[in-house]
Amino acid sequence: MHHPERSAALLALLIGFASIMSAVIAWRASLASIEASRYESLAVQQQARRQQIERELEGMVEQDLRFVDAFQEHALAARQLQAQADSLRSTDPTSADQLDLETQGELALARSVIPFFVGAGGIHLADDGSVPYDPPYVLRNLQEGNAELREIKSQRTLELAQRADSLTLSLIAVAALMVASLFFLTVAQVTRSLARIRQAFFVAGAVLVTVGTLGFLLVEVLG
Repeated sequence: MHHPERSAALLALLIGFASIMSAVIAWRASLASIEASRYESLAVQQQARRQQIERELEGMVEQDLRFVDAFQEHALAARQLQAQADSLRSTDPTSADQLDLETQGELALARSVIPFFVGAGGIHLADDGSVPYDPPYVLRNLQEGNAELREIKSQRTLELAQRADSLTLSLIAVAALMVASLFFLTVAQVTRSLARIRQAFFVAGAVLVTVGTLGFLLVEVLG
């Protein structure tokens, strides 16, 4: 800083540039903070809706499970009655016919339960007398088939909120560098004696302005 007029002009230029950059960075940080708040609010709403949908789907599976026993009871009774009728058909046709009627009644009751299964289709009685129904598998299929739930999962709102928060913190850090540079440059401007001290503050301020500007550009590019 051996040329006072040139040094003063450069110092004023750096102070003006740092002031403008500080304002710009503060504005960008406020926008990022607003965006983070918006995403966080949306994430809370989506999480609440997601839990509601999942509870509704779990309720559908629980409803199915309540009707599994009823279906199994009537379907199994029909199978047993049919077996008895078949065993008596050659020796006691009358009793066999009566058992056939009872079989049809039990089958009708079993079929009447099927429309109440809302989570899974293809309900039937297996050869071993059980009703194949896998609650985790049915629930997973219901979740994968729910369009609203798929949309909520695909939006990654919480991740976007975290990125916006990270961007806000990065911009605040850069703004702090700019504020520090203004401090050093202002001290260099008002210091009239001790040239070495004035020069040290000038250099420190200039370095912080450079680092802060590069940091701001880096944050903006990387997002």
